[in-house]
Amino acid sequence: MRLYYVLYFGAMGSVSPFINLFYIKNHLSGTEIGVLGTISALVGLISAPFWGRLNDTMRRPRLILQLTLLVNTLAYYFLSRQTVFLDMAVIIGFNALITSCVNPQSQILALAAAHEVGSGYGSVRMWGSLGWAVMATLSGLLVQRTSLISIFYEFGAITTLAILVLFLVKTPPQKSVEQLTAIKSPRIPMRQVLLDMFKNRELTAFMVALVVMWIGSNGTSFESVFLQQLGAKTNLIGTINTVGALVEIPMMLIADRVMRRQGSAKTLLAGVCSYLLASAIIVIHPSIASFFIYRMINGVSMGLYAVSFTYFIVERAPAQQTVTMLALYSVTIAGMVSILMSPVSGWIFDRVGAYWLYVIALTGYTTAATIIYFGVVKKKRKTI
Repeated sequence: MRLYYVLYFGAMGSVSPFINLFYIKNHLSGTEIGVLGTISALVGLISAPFWGRLNDTMRRPRLILQLTLLVNTLAYYFLSRQTVFLDMAVIIGFNALITSCVNPQSQILALAAAHEVGSGYGSVRMWGSLGWAVMATLSGLLVQRTSLISIFYEFGAITTLAILVLFLVKTPPQKSVEQLTAIKSPRIPMRQVLLDMFKNRELTAFMVALVVMWIGSNGTSFESVFLQQLGAKTNLIGTINTVGALVEIPMMLIADRVMRRQGSAKTLLAGVCSYLLASAIIVIHPSIASFFIYRMINGVSMGLYAVSFTYFIVERAPAQQTVTMLALYSVTIAGMVSILMSPVSGWIFDRVGAYWLYVIALTGYTTAATIIYFGVVKKKRKTI
């Protein structure tokens, strides 16, 4: 499972830091880039709960994960051949329809695998950070020497390896996932899933905090373009992304320990506060050097946030709703925010530049941290 995470996140690390540069090269405006994000989010909004429920009810969900990764590989290949906005939009929409639940499916497999050997999720997730760190650097160097098209070939090759590695992964039987999430009841309708989510005050407060945070931070997806405007070359952009991922590696293990002592809610709050600090640095002094510091702090943030996010939901998800609930938060709710904010962020980028997107992000993180503190952490203290 650790090798799969190296490859899965390595594939993302080869593409994600540079994808907006690819769009800019093909003369897309910030608004058009935002619309592509909206299309992906809208389709994922519709399809993610379906894939999540299918995963929840299948005894061996590995085949679904392998097929969706294969579609993802083909979609990125065809995207690399396009230069017209409409063609890109169609491919991105289809890709989101099929692959919207890859991340929640991978998380559940990792959680079950970690549970089987008595370790924490961070001990698996840290290998994803290693994969991202290595491939972000290599991709930056390769793009510098060849062209942006190379990132899509890298993605395809690495994802294909990830698909093959999954054949070697011992898929935990459904009972292992049930033990992890205390699943005992039969399949529950989606309406009941939503009702259960809103009945839990902590899950509701968390949802509101995430919405505010994601609204604010949506524009930070223009980071690579901002860095390019500041004078950074593609190899330096890759290196900056690598710095953050390298910090994530030890933080994943530290996050497991912090969470065992402090709980998922406090660990989550610490992660959001770290994001707040990182954004403040860019707002105060936007420069290439500041982005190195920003990424280092973000590595701490991601380590705390990624581990606690998963556990926070898993600990509170009702019986037999684990993947569905993860999909609702990480794909559906995130998708709803992206549908609204991606074109807006693109428009703001076109009109006033990337700097003000980080001002908005700082506001979002500050508000989200406040909501988590008063809606979850402080409330829990009173209960105790």
